[in-house]
Amino acid sequence: MSVVAPFLELASWRNMENTLKMGDFPHCWATRAPLDWHLPLLEAMARLIFCDTGTACGHCGGCLGWSDDVHHPDLTVVGEFDKAGNIGACRDMARELSMKPVCAHRRLGVVLAADKLLVHAANSLLKIAEEPPGHAVILFIMDGDGLLPTLKSRSNYLVFHDAGEASGRQTNNGRPRVAPTSETEWLSWLEKALLSKDEMDLPSMLSSWNKDPSKNPEFAIKLEKLRLLISQKKLSQNMACDILILTLKEDIPFEHIFSGVW
Repeated sequence: MSVVAPFLELASWRNMENTLKMGDFPHCWATRAPLDWHLPLLEAMARLIFCDTGTACGHCGGCLGWSDDVHHPDLTVVGEFDKAGNIGACRDMARELSMKPVCAHRRLGVVLAADKLLVHAANSLLKIAEEPPGHAVILFIMDGDGLLPTLKSRSNYLVFHDAGEASGRQTNNGRPRVAPTSETEWLSWLEKALLSKDEMDLPSMLSSWNKDPSKNPEFAIKLEKLRLLISQKKLSQNMACDILILTLKEDIPFEHIFSGVW
């Protein structure tokens, strides 16, 4: 890595790496992070995506395709870090993603400032985000939460916070960085989740609860299953909260709840 990447120690980044290593490779990602993280985030994720092993090994065909830190024959970038691309650029990216890779086993299209896309530009990406070619991956990068809901619903959503997540402190909205344990803590959490005017980013919250998977691997696996379910199945906030309470607080076996949902 040629640039500083402060997110590498965050739980959400480690969970993403583990997802790739387990072979669960979503073809559409949406990442929200501070603006000054966008360049290293683009490079770090692209290196993992292009690598044959998903580890940025530096030796495979995908890794050797880099001519410098930001140029790769299978990489297409739309927009600028503080300015979204137009509809023409989005359509060009969709066409390039349909072509076979040059040296990696995947093509990657990156949409910068994705939360600032105009509606027509965002809509032009709906089809390829829904059904991308088998070799194509799309990455939306943004610092706000304004990504078109129809694109967000098609994406595996990742949030990388600033120092608060790494240090274990709470964020400004009071989201806990450790899972509630007592009856009082669970009731307080549920009240905030259900009465808040803005929906909680529950997948990111679960990532923050999963700080050290090695200390409690069974709990870490449960959190990761919950995160994937909520990210991919478009659950309402109320339904997601009910499931979290049943599995984490009441400790009802995962399979008993998800047989009809997973």
